Amino acid sequence: MTKRPHENTRLAKYVERRVLELKPVKSQLQIANEAGFVNPDMVTMIKKGSSKLAIDRVPSMAKALDCDAAYLMRLAMEQAEGRCCKT
Repeated sequence: MTKRPHENTRLAKYVERRVLELKPVKSQLQIANEAGFVNPDMVTMIKKGSSKLAIDRVPSMAKALDCDAAYLMRLAMEQAEGRCCKT
């Protein structure tokens, strides 16, 4: 059984939604490369909740997801603090 301790966080759900919204114009591999992840599976791990988004990766991830960096940072801070907010 796969552990997904962060699957119910707003960040995981937001990243999953943004990847889906960008699918017609950008692949998940492109997003991972633009965010600077060596392992392209990292985006999958973040959106499925098995891994957190590191705070230092927020600016590059926001750029890769074409989203507001301040909003993504807020979600990453919630996740880092262990708050589980469903929306």
